Amino acid sequence: MHLSWALETMPRAVAPARGEELRLIAACRRGDRDSFAALVLLHQGKVFRLAGRFFRRHEDVEDVAQETFLTVWRKLGTYRGAAPFEHWLTRVCLNCCYARMRAGRREASLRTFRGLHDGAARPDAPDAKLEIETLLASLPPADRFVLLLLDGEGWSVAEIAERLGWTRVNVKVRAHRARRRLRLLLEGGRNR
Repeated sequence: MHLSWALETMPRAVAPARGEELRLIAACRRGDRDSFAALVLLHQGKVFRLAGRFFRRHEDVEDVAQETFLTVWRKLGTYRGAAPFEHWLTRVCLNCCYARMRAGRREASLRTFRGLHDGAARPDAPDAKLEIETLLASLPPADRFVLLLLDGEGWSVAEIAERLGWTRVNVKVRAHRARRRLRLLLEGGRNR
């Protein structure tokens, strides 16, 4: 079951004023678990929605969210406050998603796709979304990651570079290569 319906209905917390958020962060650094719980409540919807873009299984999304918040708790001392906390949190979440994808926890493989379908679906066919998701799942994690951020989340090259610490050139090169691999996979399915 895909989580999109649940994530869309999850209430969105109203972000506190920057000063209030910094106060919560300072309290968390002193070990105040209640302040950390408040930060989690403020940002859990965003973390779950973002992780839900990369993983379909509820268990995977929950694991990524848990790993994200555990990492935030352990590394909160490295947050300098130069950028909004949400940007830093997003970067932590994306790194957790990427690490999980690199570890090989993908929901489908091209072999499974070829066993289920006789040919590529037309873009307007009901199976088209499933086919694209399956093809994306068959890409190497870095390729899938950059395409989901660019095309799935609608982030700009500059946003990805800033939030992940990559150069803009690196983002563009990865995106180009990923799209080329995806195109080859799609053409390979049509040529069978």
